[in-house]
Amino acid sequence: MSGQIQRADGRKPVPLSMLREARRQRAWRLREARRKQWQYRFRRIRRAFLSVLIIALGAIVASVGLGGLPDNFWLLSLMLAFVSFCLLSIYPATPKPKAEDLHETDLRQLAAGTELWLESRRPALPPPALDAVDMIGVRLEQLSPQLETLDPAAPAAREVRKLLADHLPALVDSYTRIPSSLRREEHAGSTPATQLTEGLHVIAGEIESMSLQLSRNDLDALAVRGRFLESKYVTPPQEYS
Repeated sequence: MSGQIQRADGRKPVPLSMLREARRQRAWRLREARRKQWQYRFRRIRRAFLSVLIIALGAIVASVGLGGLPDNFWLLSLMLAFVSFCLLSIYPATPKPKAEDLHETDLRQLAAGTELWLESRRPALPPPALDAVDMIGVRLEQLSPQLETLDPAAPAAREVRKLLADHLPALVDSYTRIPSSLRREEHAGSTPATQLTEGLHVIAGEIESMSLQLSRNDLDALAVRGRFLESKYVTPPQEYS
């Protein structure tokens, strides 16, 4: 076993260890996403129970204050509590990420939002493309802390947003719009599934390049800062005669 997955497009093969790490990180992210989803559901159920309690207390207080209430009122209160519980335990629905929202997403949350959106599209993608999806997830994890300190008006920020909010969704959507019966038929020397897989690998590589470029900028800034501090505070020892 070579320890690498050979790429059909002739580019550098992907190490198996990197793919395993990508899948491990994805499993952790899925657990976190499920945990947050259940937290959201429990908040809805808590609000539903609270609404039932408020309706019950209101009915009791009204009954005591008015010296009793007709049976129709209790039946109406019961129906109101039931409807309130059903509505609040279901709505608002768990929010689903949309590609359109990525354009308005805060730059600091763009990597996480892109990953959530891509994960939601995962069931519609062909199996060969899933390794590339995992690699994109790893690259986004690396990019995320760098975006937190990047100026949203900087040219690099615009390039990142264009790649994540425009090019990536356009590539995925162009594949999912193709009828499933045609996705494995060869066209222009390649199948749509292969074209998608290669395009996702290209985007993963581009995200890595952007992250490396931002890291270089940080390293250059640190070096400049170090030289400034050295020139300002570090003085050569004076010679005494």
